[in-house]
Amino acid sequence: MTAGSVSRPLKTPTANLGSNGGARHPDERRAGGHGPTLDDEVCYLLPYSEAIREGRQPEPAVDGPRSPSHWWGEYLPSIRQWEDVTGRAAPPPTEVGRKGGPRVTAEWVEWLMGLPHGHVTGVPGLTRGQQLHILGNGVVPQQATTAFKALLDLGA
Repeated sequence: MTAGSVSRPLKTPTANLGSNGGARHPDERRAGGHGPTLDDEVCYLLPYSEAIREGRQPEPAVDGPRSPSHWWGEYLPSIRQWEDVTGRAAPPPTEVGRKGGPRVTAEWVEWLMGLPHGHVTGVPGLTRGQQLHILGNGVVPQQATTAFKALLDLGA
């Protein structure tokens, strides 16, 4: 592990991300015999989500190359690296859900997957749950490209 890296990565988006009953603290999820979801981790481990949990309005998206440093806590080095790779600032990771608590945003998951803004979230008629289902079933294009290149090199 390199200096400035996090001790653990965030969970991978999954197809049931928008349909498994809302975020719970990762420790509570583990105590129930289950692993935490990306929604759990983003809503309870990122400083950005504290405002929502405390009933305050979270900060809006930024217009620039970098998101605010104080949103990310220990994940800042990874977020900065991915902002450099994608060429755009990370959008807000959570929003106020139907019951008032934080929930992961489809826009952030889309960014996390390395997709262009609006690739899934800009498709008319899709609900948030449908967007998250599509994203959870998707492939990170940068990973797929690297894998295909490696496989093609094996055949040479």
